[in-house]
Amino acid sequence: MYPSPTPIVRYLLIINAIVFAVLVLPSQFGIDSPLDFLNEQFMLVYFTHPDFQPFQLITHFFHHADLSHIFFNMLILYFFGPALEQRLGGKRFLLLYLVAAAGAVALHTSEIWWQVSTSEQALAAFNAEPTLNNFKAFFDGANFAGLSIYGIDVSDIVGQIENNLVLADDPSKVWTEALDIMTRYAGRQEASRMLGASGAISGVMAAYAVFNPWQKLQLLFIPVPIAAVYMIGGIFALDLFMGVMDYSFDTTARFAHLGGGVAGALLAFYFKKTTTEGGDIKRWN
Repeated sequence: MYPSPTPIVRYLLIINAIVFAVLVLPSQFGIDSPLDFLNEQFMLVYFTHPDFQPFQLITHFFHHADLSHIFFNMLILYFFGPALEQRLGGKRFLLLYLVAAAGAVALHTSEIWWQVSTSEQALAAFNAEPTLNNFKAFFDGANFAGLSIYGIDVSDIVGQIENNLVLADDPSKVWTEALDIMTRYAGRQEASRMLGASGAISGVMAAYAVFNPWQKLQLLFIPVPIAAVYMIGGIFALDLFMGVMDYSFDTTARFAHLGGGVAGALLAFYFKKTTTEGGDIKRWN
């Protein structure tokens, strides 16, 4: 039996659908919209970037990239949200949703901060001693997927500069080129953008597992029912693995998922101890 959307779940579904229909759906059909400029403005950008605006802390998790992005997020909200809202009450469910979204922002921003700080330290080391080893250290573990500068793949530019640092007759010219590409790459890290309700949805999933750990769940492509604590835990384990490995083909903000999941789980544990079924406050003698 399909669940009936509870009030807060229904409102969240409607708001996400409206934002998608207004901002994204026209472009999916190749239609220009006078509101296209809001697409990037509603995404969350790192707080030191010139494009950062405080309202992005809210707008980014009502904004989705494409049909599959919003479909799967809203599908998960539709199936897991009503049970949680019935258990917690509307106000606490909404609080959990927002806290999970904030947790996603916190961990994702921490990831960007770490990347930017590491790049700045490596850039300072190259400035102090412009050697091939320090240049390589800057790009150690870098993800060049889809990145181009001057219309050339960053990986090709980096390879050429490495060769020039070894072979060039005029090292000072190569140092200038190296500093330019390093500075631009660091700027691209700072300019990364995030959108989608996945962090908040991850919090909903984690909270569901806290309240219903042994509830059997079944995915379409897995014929065997699996307890919620194992299935949802496995999803977060995959997020952690993919986030640490940082594969070039993966554009998902994995640490945002983990941040939302941790925040949602912690608040759910608190609610589990302090509220009864339906969200009433427990009274202790």
